[in-house]
Amino acid sequence: MKRIIKTTTILIVATGLSISLLGCSDRSFDNLSQEMEYKVSEFVENDKSVRNCVLSVMKDNGSFSWSGAAGIARQDGQVPMTKDTPIFISSITKLYTATAIMRLYEKGAVSLDDPMSKYLPVGLIDGIHVYKGKDYSREITIKELLSHTSGIADYYTEKPKDGKNLFELILEEPERLWTVDETIKRARDDLEPNFQPGTDASYSDTNFQLLGKVIEAITGKPLHTVYEDYFFRPLGLKHTWLTGRSEPQSAPFAAPADIFHKDMIITSTRSNGAYWADGGIVSTAEECIIFLKALNEGHLIKNDTLKMMHEWKKLEFPLQYGFGTMCFKLPQFMNTIAKIPPLWGHSGSTGSFLYYSADFDLYMAGTINQTSSNIKPFILMRKVIKAIQPRR
Repeated sequence: MKRIIKTTTILIVATGLSISLLGCSDRSFDNLSQEMEYKVSEFVENDKSVRNCVLSVMKDNGSFSWSGAAGIARQDGQVPMTKDTPIFISSITKLYTATAIMRLYEKGAVSLDDPMSKYLPVGLIDGIHVYKGKDYSREITIKELLSHTSGIADYYTEKPKDGKNLFELILEEPERLWTVDETIKRARDDLEPNFQPGTDASYSDTNFQLLGKVIEAITGKPLHTVYEDYFFRPLGLKHTWLTGRSEPQSAPFAAPADIFHKDMIITSTRSNGAYWADGGIVSTAEECIIFLKALNEGHLIKNDTLKMMHEWKKLEFPLQYGFGTMCFKLPQFMNTIAKIPPLWGHSGSTGSFLYYSADFDLYMAGTINQTSSNIKPFILMRKVIKAIQPRR
């Protein structure tokens, strides 16, 4: 996921190219649905690295709703991508995990200032944060985990000395299975913390693995059951589940779409056990919007609680981070060229995206299922915004 943060900065450099690319078509359309369909198909046709794409768009005032897809979902059998094809939503899962924590906060079951050591066993966390000779492991708070201000190393993207990061190891041994405890152990035993807790922000998947453990400790239930009780069943998300742990309420329309790393199919790695509270949910683009809309409208947590989740801290330009929520916001002088309004929601390292624009009252969700470029989902969303804008 750090690749999202680091490479998104390239978006600013590429803005001029992107805008010229986005505005190059003089094609006319009979309606907005036709234009959306064309943009998704064109996006896949013009970019050989994107083998499949799904997009769902909803104007909250009910004036427009559209979902569509293009490309081949599964290379084995050449199964076409559809709007109903399940997708690995990757780190968008963090938004669900954070919302579960905030529900527990509203119930009084947890304080955000509680140390994680109140809920997690010593054997799991001791030594996970030793910085400049001091062990902060038992002092790190729930709030610091939520906001990526703990300083705990990212088990997924950071490398030990003379070693490889976990993503590289997964690519080398795609058949190997990992446990959540092993991911936490890797951060604890093989990696170094980045800073003293609370003094900076650095994206770390380990934070959300620990939050998943906290949720299980407080509720006494497996994480997937908490997701089902809090979100999936109440919202009628029949095609959403936690991979490797649960099943959808209704049989999925098809197997999840293939994910690519450059030209390599890495779909099977998403079920290796490592992806959990940090990135393990499978859903559809439409059901992602149902979740975000419910969150935004106060149906999952109170509006004041959501405002707490939007206490933004600088992560890496132009992204900010709250409590399990991302904010994409350009300075005004850049936005006069890019014309991308502030967006909040979350992105995933597989090219997944789920965002809301308050300026246009617009929800957007989908994926390009390609790990090698995290700029492209924002370019696709910019296409949608450009099409929607004149119809405000």
